[in-house]
Parts: sequence; structure tokens; C-alpha cells
Amino acid sequence: MNVYRLDPIEPSHPSWRFSDEKDTVWACAPTVKRARDLVTAKSGFAKYGVEGDQSRWHDQAVTSRVHQPTMSLMNPETVVREDGSLVDQ
Repeated sequence: MNVYRLDPIEPSHPSWRFSDEKDTVWACAPTVKRARDLVTAKSGFAKYGVEGDQSRWHDQAVTSRVHQPTMSLMNPETVVREDGSLVDQ
């Protein structure tokens, strides 16, 4: 399992309104796509988005990602904030 850090890089982008999370998060997933899917699902996209909307967590122009190979204590399929608290909608 891999850990990916997802960092917001374009705070003025309109897709931010589709997420409860506005800051850096870490996701434990087997692939980058699954990590982005997890953050999208756990950060409120289903509450705000409508068909045709794109989560900011999937948009590489809005959110960067960095593989964090030294982080190994996260449970699979989890997303955490910088303070260590779980993101879980």
C-alpha cells in the first residue's frame, strides 16, 4: 500500500466548493487514482457536486500529489489531515 500527499495548489479554482477539506491530506491507497478517489469520497464531494462536476482532488491543475514512501503507519483506504485526524464523510 502506498501513501500519497495531496496538496491544494490553486485555491481560487471553482471546484473547491465541492469539498469540505481545503488543506493538504494524506491517503493510503494502492494507486494514485485510488488515492484521489478516496479523498473525493471522504471530503464531501457527493454532498456538493452534481453530474458533470469534477472534484478538485482529481484535477491535477488544482491539486498536486507526492508519493510518500517513508510513511508506513497509515491503515489502508484511509485519509488523514495534517493534524492526524481522519477524514471520513
